[in-house]
Amino acid sequence: MPTNLHALIRYRTIDECLTKRYRKWTWLDLAEACAEKIYEYEGIEAIPSRRTIMYDLQYMRDGKLGYFAPIVYDRASKSYSYDDPEFSIQKFPLSKDDLFELEYALSILKNFKGFQNTTGIENIITKLEHTVTLQEATKKEIIHFDHSLNEPGQKWLHMLYDFIQNENVLKITYQPFYLDQPYQRIISPYIIKEYDNRWFLICWDHKRQDIRNFALDRLLNIEKEPVRFHIDPDFDPSHYFENIIGVTLPKDKKVQMIIFEVAEEDAKYLITKPLHISQKIINQTDIKTTFSIEVIPNFELESVLLSFGERIRILRPDELLEKIKSRLEKQLENYSK
Repeated sequence: MPTNLHALIRYRTIDECLTKRYRKWTWLDLAEACAEKIYEYEGIEAIPSRRTIMYDLQYMRDGKLGYFAPIVYDRASKSYSYDDPEFSIQKFPLSKDDLFELEYALSILKNFKGFQNTTGIENIITKLEHTVTLQEATKKEIIHFDHSLNEPGQKWLHMLYDFIQNENVLKITYQPFYLDQPYQRIISPYIIKEYDNRWFLICWDHKRQDIRNFALDRLLNIEKEPVRFHIDPDFDPSHYFENIIGVTLPKDKKVQMIIFEVAEEDAKYLITKPLHISQKIINQTDIKTTFSIEVIPNFELESVLLSFGERIRILRPDELLEKIKSRLEKQLENYSK
């Protein structure tokens, strides 16, 4: 067990001892109390040495742990105590920076409602807030999240996280948008991916014998299946998404250089928020800027390019140019009727 964990147990135990003022605490008394706690928490029998206890007392005194414990030594009884009878490291306030970091982390986690174990974190921070003395009387919201985070899909997150961790094969019931009736699939789940406020499960489809993605908000049911988990030796989650935008990886298609131009005012936006990590500036003038990205064309790429409307022009490749042009013409037809 890491030494730093034992140190934390010792600091807390020493504090508990020194707040009990009805008796005197020698270094050996403190060491024995620490040994009892370490055994209670870790099942390890280890009595800290005198040197260890001396270092612990010094660390607690000198502020290296974030507080200055008023520990005094009585030569007559060779014992230690708190000079301030009201002091305890359990009462000592966290810094405002510490609490901000915790609340910031919680504010992010709370947006993922599918992870049920955030309740424990909330309880911890609530307890901390009661012991922290802050200068401000009120708190204000600093970070605002987009709360349309697709809650129907989020409800599966916690369950899928455990299934993926344990390599459980699953039988899912899935209702796609384009079918009237749901269907079932046996899958080996690999990773969960968030894209455009939707969650997707990337997995091995045992029927189709390839990697697929399923939108979590279209899942109707999930249950474990007594089948051997399939590991695709070619699947690498750290590289799977590097050549695409979104989550759809077209089969047997290669990376292409996509070249497009936008007006200068939109170029400033794209420079600060690239479409893809491979994005580069090919040419730039006072009127327009030409960009390139190297990706595998897919539906998500088309959607992103179409979202710029008349402010973007696709130059290459011809196949993508014609597809975008065709979709725009169909869209125009909808408004011509």
